[in-house]
Order: sequence, then structure tokens, then C-alpha cells
Amino acid sequence: MAFPHNHPSWFRFFFLVLVSFTHLVYSVSLVNRAAIHHNISSTPSPCRPDQSLALLQFKSSFSIEYNLSKLWSWKANTDCCTSWEGVSCDHFGYVIGLDASESGLVGNIDSNNSLFNLHHLQNVNLAYNDFNSSSIPAGFTRLNRSLTHLNLSSSTFSGEVPLVISQLTNLISLDLSHLDLVVKSPNTSLRTLISNFSSLMELHLDGSMSDGYTSATSAHEWLSVIASAELHHLQVLTLSGCELGGSIGTSLLNLSSLSHLDLSHNEITYFPQQMFHLPNLKVLDLSYNFNLIGSLPEFLPGTALQQLFLTYTNYTGRIPHSIGNLKQLTNFQVGNCGFFGPLPHSLGDLEQLAFLDLSWNNFEGEVPSSFSNFSSLEELDMSFNGFVGPLPSLKASCMTIAQIRLSFNEFSGPIPSSYANLPNLTYLDLSNNQLNGTIPLSLFTLPSLQDMYLDQNKFIGILDDEAFPNSISSPLKRLDLSYNLLVGNIPKFISKFTSLEYLDLSSNNFHGAVDPRMFTSLKNLSVIHLSDNIMLLIDTSDLVITIPSLSEFAASSCNLSAVPRFLRYQPQLNSLNLSDNQIQGKMPDWLWTNLESVDLSNNSLVGFEDPFSNHSSSSLEILDLSSNHFEGSLPIFPSSLETLDLSSNHFEGSPPNFPKGMDTISLSKNKFTGAIPLTICNSNWSRIDLSHNQISGEIPSCLFNSIMGRYPISVIDLSKNKLQGMIPDTFVNCRDLSVLDLGNNQIDDTFPFWLEHLESLQVLMLQSNKFHGLIRRRHIANSSFESLHIISLSANSFTGRLPLKYFPSLYLKGIYENDDHQTSHSAMSDVTYTFLMFPNKGQALEYSSVQILVLNAIDLSSNLFDGEIPTSIGDYKSLMSLNLSHNSLVGKIPSSLANLRQLESLDLSNNDLVGRSLRTNKLDVSFGA
Repeated sequence: MAFPHNHPSWFRFFFLVLVSFTHLVYSVSLVNRAAIHHNISSTPSPCRPDQSLALLQFKSSFSIEYNLSKLWSWKANTDCCTSWEGVSCDHFGYVIGLDASESGLVGNIDSNNSLFNLHHLQNVNLAYNDFNSSSIPAGFTRLNRSLTHLNLSSSTFSGEVPLVISQLTNLISLDLSHLDLVVKSPNTSLRTLISNFSSLMELHLDGSMSDGYTSATSAHEWLSVIASAELHHLQVLTLSGCELGGSIGTSLLNLSSLSHLDLSHNEITYFPQQMFHLPNLKVLDLSYNFNLIGSLPEFLPGTALQQLFLTYTNYTGRIPHSIGNLKQLTNFQVGNCGFFGPLPHSLGDLEQLAFLDLSWNNFEGEVPSSFSNFSSLEELDMSFNGFVGPLPSLKASCMTIAQIRLSFNEFSGPIPSSYANLPNLTYLDLSNNQLNGTIPLSLFTLPSLQDMYLDQNKFIGILDDEAFPNSISSPLKRLDLSYNLLVGNIPKFISKFTSLEYLDLSSNNFHGAVDPRMFTSLKNLSVIHLSDNIMLLIDTSDLVITIPSLSEFAASSCNLSAVPRFLRYQPQLNSLNLSDNQIQGKMPDWLWTNLESVDLSNNSLVGFEDPFSNHSSSSLEILDLSSNHFEGSLPIFPSSLETLDLSSNHFEGSPPNFPKGMDTISLSKNKFTGAIPLTICNSNWSRIDLSHNQISGEIPSCLFNSIMGRYPISVIDLSKNKLQGMIPDTFVNCRDLSVLDLGNNQIDDTFPFWLEHLESLQVLMLQSNKFHGLIRRRHIANSSFESLHIISLSANSFTGRLPLKYFPSLYLKGIYENDDHQTSHSAMSDVTYTFLMFPNKGQALEYSSVQILVLNAIDLSSNLFDGEIPTSIGDYKSLMSLNLSHNSLVGKIPSSLANLRQLESLDLSNNDLVGRSLRTNKLDVSFGA
């Protein structure tokens, strides 16, 4: 309002008073209107009848398969605005919010559904229901004026992305995660979907979008479309599990408002470092992109990041010192990456850090003393690294920490006293380190600790009962102190851990008497491991002692002379290991009744209480009676057996009929005679060992011959028997076979070249049979015996030239030379093999399964091979043992043999070779002319 300067003073005074009064009246009016509005909005209005009717019709259109569904509270004659769960209304009684998530709804929503009659709806959440893989209905467009929040995630909608969604121009939040939606082209359908969302702040498409054809969609193309859609207000973007591959590009730098970016569980290979510096970015999740390569940038002061997830990526390098600039960082998870080097001191300056995961990397050195600055830490995981020195010290004021995982490092020294003052600690794992000293008893009294793993260390001393407070109980559920140097009696204070479920005290030096009654108060205790201690287990035969939940009991190497009788009365017991004791007499009959797994190996048992009783109701699946003194015929085993080991006994008679469900059998080193029963053809085997017997006849041709086509068996050992005939070509179906040992039999066959198709075959033993003929073929397959690293064809009648070229896997596989002449071993498949006899250094040596993995050997001795030793023998640089003796080889000894720097045993004797000496770094052998 212009001031009238040309009027007299009295008029100007009157005008000012009038204006002031007018402003006062207007201000009072505003206050009164605000008060009236507040009273109206704070007083709930009853639900309008048309609104409740629409909701009840919506409810009736589905079947509800969840007893706790929100919709069960929707009842006629009650107010939908105040009494119905998941419904919210405005002050006029219109429904503006519907949360029917996780309500067990099953059925379709068509475009005429009464839901779309609620024209005032602003927030709709239908997540986690089952809409029968139907399309997202076009009826949502009827809500285009009001709807701002839409969540349809995990509700089984499917089909092409519905472009009708793009008409909801007022959307602030859209969640279409975990639906089976197809985007045929990001440049068309995706661009059309989001192009009108000028107000959108949150976009969630996790695990939903694919093009329906390719395994990985271009991440750059997707993100370029999103970044060019002028989503200026977009703050949250989640695209986890969308099969995005390739490089990200820098297009997202245009989204300056972005605060939360989730690209986890994709196939992304590159993420620009500039993206870490988005001005408002607080949460960045790149985890589970297994091929993502990169390193952390230098972080600038004031960087907004609060949560950074790089778990299961190929990020590498050192943690930069500038990590200390992330003052707001609360969550830093880089587990299972390739980071290395020492940790920067500045990491401990992040006082707001709550979750720190550095596990499964190559970090080394001592933990910075600055770690004692943490005051908000809740979870700390530094396991599986190379840290040394003392354990990280924690503030006594770090009251929030709940989990500490420091296993599989080289930490040494005692447990810091501060660890005994962490009232909220629930999980402590310090296993597999070099820790020493005594275990603080105060750890056992922490008020929240449920899991404590201190195994595989060097703790010493006595766990003193007298020093343990009588009035204190413990919530411990799992306690593992195994593989330490603890002495004295097993502490009786364990009986106060009334929540205990798992107890492992094995492999210590505990001694004295153990009364099983100390465990009877532990109603939840299901696992007890006491193996490898020097103690006496008291067996009170006059009392029935019950540990109500005991399911697994192990007391191997505990000097037991009998099976403890109290075990008979444990109703839940299903796994028993009493191996490596001095148990004598007969195997108790009650062991067949409830148990699923029994290991009585390496004892002095001589028989069975009732070998021919009916065990048809038995649930026994695993039975190991190896290395005892059993003799005579086999008992009748229950049909439930899956794994049976009777090796190294004195059983005799015919091999047993094999139950159909059995997958592992070892009868080696007994006195079985006769033929292999045809019932061996009825099982899906993973291991067969019938070696070291007197079994005769042919290998059944029905073995591995069925419509299955592929068998999971990894080991076949029929060596040292009297088997005849040929190798059944059905063995080609054993594609996972690692070890085939048919040595020392009477098999009469030519070389089985068809075995080259067994990609996993690592050990082939055919020695001491009647194999004959040339080892020759027109073409050498590229994949010929590609995993083989031990082969023995000795003591047969093979003829012709040495067949080395047919075993190319022995060139540089398995073991290769580094520049420093040290050896390293490639990863090999698991060879479940107990031992292997192989000639080395002039005698038959026994190799364990671990040694087999690193042995590279060829034995072609005692055949009829002729011609010269090829100079290419020097290319087999991984060889550790080579035996070509007792053949008809001629010519000079190749000088290239000196290249075999790993060679430990070489035998070229009894040939017509010329040469006087051979020197390698491990061998010095002279030969006569």
C-alpha cells in the first residue's frame, strides 16, 4: 500500500492507525483459523460408509491364508478409520492410507476392483501377497490425482512393465521390487515408465527388471536412462539383483540429490571413483558384485558417506588414510574382498562407527591402538586375515558392542581385560589364533554372552571352580574351548550354564574323573565333545542318568574300555563317536535302536551281541567299525544304512548284499571271497572301496549302467583282489570320479582311452594286471585326462612308444614353479581317499589323501615299451616321481630331464639307455652305459 505523502499530518496519523488496526484484525483471524483447523484435524471423523464398503469388497475379493492378517480386523459395523488395522483416514473420513502388506492375500486384482474407488488414497502398500502372477492392473490410474506412495514389491505381479504406472505423476515413492517384470528395452519402456515422475524421491526396482532374454543387462544403459529422466528430487535408488552387468559409467553424477544407492547382487565390473563423491550420498551398496574391480578413492573432508558396503567384490588395495575423513561413517563392510596391508590409524578415529567388517581379506600387521577410540561399535569382524600382535583393545565405555569375530589370524598374547567388561556382548569368536595365558573366568559371567569360541589357541591353566562366583549364572549357549592346553578337572561350574546347548572341551589336557551327572541339569544341552583328553568317565551302572536333549556325544581317545552305559538312556541321542579307545568285547545291541551315526573305529571289539536280530526299525545311517578285531560273517545290517566302513578287520565270506540307499562302502583289508554281488548296481554311490580282499570274478557290467546317466561317485578302489575280465565301459558315466584304483588284479584289457572323458579323474592306478597292446590313437583330444596327475601302468604288457603325450595334464598342472623356485599348489577337487600305495625311491610308499593332492607321478615300469625317451619329458616340470624301469627303451638319457626340478624319485634302470649322470636340484643319479 502506497503512503499518501501529499496529505496533512493529521491524515497521515489517522492512516497509520487504520493500517495497524487492519493488520491486527488480520493476524487474529489467522490465529483463529489455525486453531479451528487444528481442532478439526485432531478430532477423528468416522469412516464414510462408501469407504468401508469399498474396503470390505476389496477384502472379499481374496482368499486369506494367514491367521494374523491385518484384514481380519476389518469387520462391518466398526469404524474403518479407528478400528481397522492398516487403514488410515483424513479428517473428513476418507481413506488416505492402505497397508495390506504381508496379509496372506491370494487372488487377482482387476481394474474394476473396489480398491480403485478410494479416490483419496495417498499411500498403498500391497507388498508380500500373492496376486497369482497377474499383470499390474490399469485401475491404478484412477488414483493418479492423490497417490504419492505405491509399494507392490514381492507380490507376484508379472508381465511387461505397465506403462499406466507412468500416469501416477504425483508419486514420491515407487517400489516394484522382486516382481517378474520384463523391460524389453530400457530406452523405451523404462524411460516411458519414469519420465513423468518429476516429484519422485524413492525408486525401488530390486530383483524385478530383466529384458527376458539375456543373462546380464547393460548397467550403463539402465543408469543412463534413469539419470536422463530429470528425476531432480530422487534420493533413493535401489537396483539390487537386476542382473546388471558391465561398467556403471558416470551418468548418475547428474543425480545430485541421491543419498542412497544400492547396486548389490549384480554383475557390475566397474564403478567410477567419482561416484563416491556425490555430494549427498550417504549409503552406497556395491556388495555381491563378484567381478567388480576397483580400489577405494581418497576421501575428501566433509564426505557425506554413512554406510559403505563392498562385501564379496574384487575391490583391492589398501584402506586409505583419508578414511578418517568419513566422520559420519556408521557402517563399513568390506569382507571377502582383496584388500591388503596394515590398517590406517585413522580408521580408529571414526567414533560413530557401529559395524566394521574386514573379514576374509589379506590385511596384516598389528591393529592400530586407535581402535580403543571406538565408543559406538556394535559388531566387529576381522576374521580370516593375517593380523598379528595383541588383540584390539576396546574402551571400557564401549557398552554397545554385541559381536566380536577375530578368528583365523595370528593374534598372540592374553585376552584383554576390557573384554570382560562388555555387558552387551552376545558373540565372541577368538578361535584359530596364537593366544596364550589363562582364560579370564569373568568372561563366563558376562550377562549377555551366548556364544564363546576360544578353540585352536594356546590357552593354559586350570579353570578353577573355587574362583567362580557361586551366585552368578550365565546365558551361554555355545562354548568351544577345544584344542588348547588347559589342564585340571573339567570345571563343575559348567553345570550352572543352564542355557548351554553346545559344549566342546576336546583336545586339551583335562584329567580326572568326569561324572555325567554334572550335565543332567543342562536341559538344553545337545552336543558334548570330550575327545582327546586324559580322563576317566565315571559309569554309574546303578543309576539311570538322563541328559534330556543330548543328541551328539564324542569321547574318542579318552582311554575308555567299554561303551558308557549311561548313553543307553539318552532318548535324543543320534550321533556317537567313541573311536580310538580300548573298548573291548561285543558291540551293544542297543546302539542300533535310535542312533543315526556310530563311530567305534580303532578299538578292540570282536563281535556283536545279536548279529542277526531284526533291525528293520533302525534309523542308523552311518556306521564305522573299521580297525577292530571283528571276524566271521557279516551281520544283517539295517536297510537305513548309507555309509558303512568295516575296513581293517577279519570279516570273511562273500561280500554282503548292499542296501539300495547306501552311497559309501569300505570293506578293505578283510578276507572276503567270491564275486561282487549284483546288488552293488542298485545304489547311487559316492565311494566304493573293496580293496585288499580275495574277491574274484568280473566287475559287474550293470554297475553305473542306468538311465541316470551320471553318478556322483568320487572314489572306486577295487585293488588287490582277484578280479578278471575287462573294465566296464559304463564307468564313463562316473563324471565326478577322482580316483580309480584297479591295481593288482587279473584284469585282461587294452588301455581304456574312454576314461579321458572323466574331467575330474586325478588318480589312475592300473598296475599289476594283464593289460596289453599299444597305447596309441589317431587324434589326441584337447581335454584328454585334463586333471590326471598320478598314473601307474606298471607290471602289464603294454607295447610301443612311451605314451606321455596322451597325458598333457602332467605338463605344468598341479604344481608350477615360481621365480623364487618355491612351489605352490593349484586348487584340486576333494579326493576322499584314505591312502595310496605308490612306488617311490625303490620301495612302495603309502601316501595319505593330503599327500595325494600334491603328488605328481608317472609309473610305466615293467612293460614292453620301446624306442627313445622323448626330449619333451623335460616339459613335465611338475613331476615328483618318474619310473620307466624294466622296459626296452634305447638311446641317450635326455638332458632335458634336468629341467624336472621337483623330481624326487627317478628310476630308468633295466633299459638299454646311454648316459652316465643326471643332476637336478634334488637328485643326483648315475647310470651305466
